[in-house]
Amino acid sequence: MAGNPKSYLFGGVRMVVHIAGEQAEDQLSLIEAFMPPGGDSGLHVRIGEDEAIYLITGELELTVGGQKTVMLAGESYFIPRSVPHRVRNTGMAEARAMLVDMPGVFSGLVREAGTPVDGVLQQPERMTGEEIAEMCAFAEQYGSLVLVPPYQEGEAVFTGKPPIYKRPVHKREQDTYMFFGVATVLHLTGIETGNEFSLMESFMGVDGDSGLHSHANEDECVYVLHGEVELLAGDCELVLRAGASHFIPRNVPHRLRSRKGRPARVMHWYTPGTLDPFVRMAGIRIKGPNDVGPVYPSPEQIGPILLLSEEYDFQMLVPPGA
Repeated sequence: MAGNPKSYLFGGVRMVVHIAGEQAEDQLSLIEAFMPPGGDSGLHVRIGEDEAIYLITGELELTVGGQKTVMLAGESYFIPRSVPHRVRNTGMAEARAMLVDMPGVFSGLVREAGTPVDGVLQQPERMTGEEIAEMCAFAEQYGSLVLVPPYQEGEAVFTGKPPIYKRPVHKREQDTYMFFGVATVLHLTGIETGNEFSLMESFMGVDGDSGLHSHANEDECVYVLHGEVELLAGDCELVLRAGASHFIPRNVPHRLRSRKGRPARVMHWYTPGTLDPFVRMAGIRIKGPNDVGPVYPSPEQIGPILLLSEEYDFQMLVPPGA
């Protein structure tokens, strides 16, 4: 299902809802956030929803579970449910980030409590006390608690705890693999998110091609960061340009190819996070996405890889380039 992006001003931040929870079978929601300098989410906690942040540009100060850290472009952060956290833009430039929430309840809060906007905003005004109170009331209806409102200082005690098998993860360094000819960066893996999801990024060359494939266990959400790709998903064939997204349910054969002889960068979220071990085992470890050109499995390698793919219910129906 193609995303139908709509913009809202929520808590002084422009948020573009690319894929709402109900569009992704209540698996996740995909939101692009533009936080201005000085922006502040307030200290808050989501009772029944995990959250992941991937920072595209700018820098953010995060306080997660009482620990303060600075997040730079290209880094990601996984925040389990019931962990209080706060996001501030202490830099001089706007910060742009992708937010993924599971199971996607947050998108409903943004649409109900936010104000629809068109285009790019100038520096938004800070929220009034009345607006903050209204946002806090809406948040409770969607299972979120505002412990310290935006732009206010203070501490709050929250006695809830995340599931024992989940912990916050700030991912600064990533592993990269050549996977069926496409450089693939593992930003967050299933073992780091309690198998809720995995986050990968593919760097597709001028002739980049994922091959026609399907996976029986994972739903997939794609977002184009740069360039253009041609997407074939089931009976649907369309062009995704930078800023476009699409939700692909499990078992649906699909294929991504770069267009117009230009490279493309594509983000992929898989739920649950059970596919990244296959990428590690079937891929070739490389230093970084620009380390080497496309490398495809040799005839000697393809047999074991196809046997391995059966263990992960991954089917390569038409190889890349064919």
